[in-house]
Amino acid sequence: MQRHEMIEAMRGLGLRGMAGAFDEAVTTGLQRKRTTHEILTDLLRAEAAHRHAASIRYRMTAAKLPVVKDLDAFVFDGTPINEGLVRSLHAGSFVPARRN
Repeated sequence: MQRHEMIEAMRGLGLRGMAGAFDEAVTTGLQRKRTTHEILTDLLRAEAAHRHAASIRYRMTAAKLPVVKDLDAFVFDGTPINEGLVRSLHAGSFVPARRN
């Protein structure tokens, strides 16, 4: 089986982590004279890491957390928040003055 056929077979089986790490794992494995077992172990670890990252991405999306805003996008009008104080804290102007 050719390299591209193996990668397509991995993708077809849903092993996207293995498919993405295939070239690197095989190349470094051959350079370091690793056994087939060790190369397969590297591919399995890459798949496990990919699935873990995908799981975290899915949970973060499902959590529907509020979007991060920067200070310029925040609207201070109609809130009890002191805009001048927040902007001075953000700028860090209190640090050189050694003011707490």
